[in-house]
Amino acid sequence: MKRLLKCAGMLIAGILLGTLAMCLVYLLPVQPMQEHMTESLESFMEEGDNPFLIKGLKGSSLDNTTDAIMLGAAVYQSDRPFYQAAMLVAWHLNDLESMDALEEYLTEGNTEGESLYPRYWHGYLVLLKPLLLFLNFGQIRILNGVIMVILVAAILWQLWRRGLWRVMVAYVLSLLALYPMTIPYSLQFSTCFYAGNAALLLALHFFERWEERDAWPYFFLITGMCTSFVDFLTYPLYTFGMAFVLCLVLRRDSARGELRFLLKSGAAWCAGYLGMWAGKWCMATLLTGENIFADALVSISARTAVEAYDEKISRIMTVLRNFYMYANIWGILLALAVIAWLCCSLRGQKLQSCMPRICRLAVVACFPLVWDVLAANHSYIHYWYTFRDLAFSVFAISLIPEYIHGKAVRT
Repeated sequence: MKRLLKCAGMLIAGILLGTLAMCLVYLLPVQPMQEHMTESLESFMEEGDNPFLIKGLKGSSLDNTTDAIMLGAAVYQSDRPFYQAAMLVAWHLNDLESMDALEEYLTEGNTEGESLYPRYWHGYLVLLKPLLLFLNFGQIRILNGVIMVILVAAILWQLWRRGLWRVMVAYVLSLLALYPMTIPYSLQFSTCFYAGNAALLLALHFFERWEERDAWPYFFLITGMCTSFVDFLTYPLYTFGMAFVLCLVLRRDSARGELRFLLKSGAAWCAGYLGMWAGKWCMATLLTGENIFADALVSISARTAVEAYDEKISRIMTVLRNFYMYANIWGILLALAVIAWLCCSLRGQKLQSCMPRICRLAVVACFPLVWDVLAANHSYIHYWYTFRDLAFSVFAISLIPEYIHGKAVRT
């Protein structure tokens, strides 16, 4: 009971801090942000809605449509009180697509027509708005790439320092499954990448301390909360799966212990993710007087339905559409690399005695498929970026050698 109360207190504190952070950034002047965004507007518009960074590879496409919404929300001057603007998150939109609407707003000053997006936190604005005070979008992309490299290098250094070279290989393979060249260029794809990899880095750095104190439920609760705060429902399960499967492998517990760890960690992440989301609806409803719950529940019903484009869809087809993103030379080379890695590292190993462990890890690797089945509508329509949850599956499968040969890192 004491743990539950502590988790509830952390969730409430997170909701209040998230609300405060959003309100504070909506006090910032938007004119400098508009000026800096205008500097990069021409090159951004020339790219188009979904440009491919590598010709013929759909996985390398950017989501400039959503980035335009994010940027539009950052530079939009709302007439509402700052606390209501922070909760409703508006941007200029009329009959135009989001990129054209952004261009019209910045170049012509047209303020007629706006769209509201209150069901998400839009926590990315806590960083994006201050950045746009000093940098244009092109410079933000460069900064994004630098931070990405630093974060990946920090994770690889932590793994090397611990002698976990097999985990290093698995991690690099999982990075390739993300089509990593897209991350620096896309705000939309960056949120879950940073949440997931920051969680992975923290889990590595504080592993012994949190293992000794059994603090993992708190860690995964906060991870779920942070994901809900910054994400646009891109590939959220990645933020849970990367740290979870690493901890699972490093702990090397019994089957019963692993099941207990899964239930506690999974429940904590879900509580943080869903609780933080519901907290946004509560705060937005209280501060604006509008019923945000109605909009959110309609959206949830639509995203979990077995309909898309006014037609019935199959949940199995939803899963297959996500796998389709690897039906190309990139996916074939990645699959060959994973197979080669497993064959080389498991050569001479008597796998029969290890099958229970391998099967348990394989089951964990299937979690993204369960997500796709549950969120069928969303994963069917947006398969070209939701597929990145499968990077977690690649990580889990590629960790089999460490799971078999490695030693437990437990206190």
